Amino acid sequence: MNESGLFLTAPVVPLNIAIPACLPESKHTLGTQPSFEDLQPFLQSDKRKKIVLQLLDVLSEAVRRRIQYPPSKTVATCPSVNKANVAILFSGGIDSMILATLADRHIPVEHPIDLLNVAFQLKKPKATKKCKTVLNAHQCQEEAKLGSTEAGDFKCFNVPDRVTGRAGLQELQDINPTRTWNFVEINVTLDELQEMRQKTISHLVYPLETVLDDSIGCAVWFASRGTGAALLNNEMKEYTSTAKVVLTGIGADEQLAGYSRHRVRYKMSGLEGLVNELGMELGRISSRNLGRDDRIIGDHGKEARFPFLDEEVVSFLSSLPVWEKADLTLPRGLGEKLLLRLAARELGLTASAVLPKRAMQFGSRIAKMENGNEKASDKCNRLQRV
Repeated sequence: MNESGLFLTAPVVPLNIAIPACLPESKHTLGTQPSFEDLQPFLQSDKRKKIVLQLLDVLSEAVRRRIQYPPSKTVATCPSVNKANVAILFSGGIDSMILATLADRHIPVEHPIDLLNVAFQLKKPKATKKCKTVLNAHQCQEEAKLGSTEAGDFKCFNVPDRVTGRAGLQELQDINPTRTWNFVEINVTLDELQEMRQKTISHLVYPLETVLDDSIGCAVWFASRGTGAALLNNEMKEYTSTAKVVLTGIGADEQLAGYSRHRVRYKMSGLEGLVNELGMELGRISSRNLGRDDRIIGDHGKEARFPFLDEEVVSFLSSLPVWEKADLTLPRGLGEKLLLRLAARELGLTASAVLPKRAMQFGSRIAKMENGNEKASDKCNRLQRV
């Protein structure tokens, strides 16, 4: 309330904290490893189908708003080459897949979309008597410049997000084969990580200082820089994204119970505990995530845009009772973010619709790259500025 006794209108509706006395038992029999076909029975309910379509409407509009007028760019040195105006931080998981599919609706088909996929160099396997040959450092450096090679049994950058990213690329190509999807393989060696952290990234992450902030901050910085390799004319070539708008999926997990800690909270405290956890996470997302990511992406002269945090999207999701958004009695890869998975299925996505959540720091393999014994909440000595 201000001095005149007037209230400012809240930008979003309050979180629905309703808790039912009991919920109807699930009629669906599912295995521990669900497939996208397991989602179809949930869409047979007219009520649930309506909610899914409403979510797609508000989320599609949120994406449209954020890509309709990209910032102007300087005149390209090669005007004949069609450059992407929009890029997506892309792991092939459900959040980035939905953003890519919705962006495809609103971007003219002749314009490419850059899919930015980051991977950190895997540790070399220890030499054994049976296998004395390992990939040497020079090969890793070459892969960092030109993307992962198919030669050799060990690939320095064949991390989980690279695998799911390539699978997601194929799904997007199946949905719209006429679109140019630039899958940009951004490979980061340990030396480059350490150099850029001390030179730039630590200053951008500040005042945050945990191991988690270090991992995510570094991963987002290299991904949004967009310098890597892409398949152009059937040949892997060095590529740097010129897109000035970078879409990220932040906000989906916080609103739709996507993290493993949400299952822990649900098991300990039921729906009431889960609702309290979601409310707390949405309330702190600006200080915990948004400032950091905005500074890091902005360092490249690009704009971070967050469709899942559009006011209309947040208001719609907040208005729903928690059991319409997630069902944590269902297996991993299905119950968390259930509503979003149903939306993905409605868009025609397949395997990506049931991929379990994998945090960026684990999917890109930056977590524990330098210290395998630290916890995410520990203070990160590597962020100390010199």
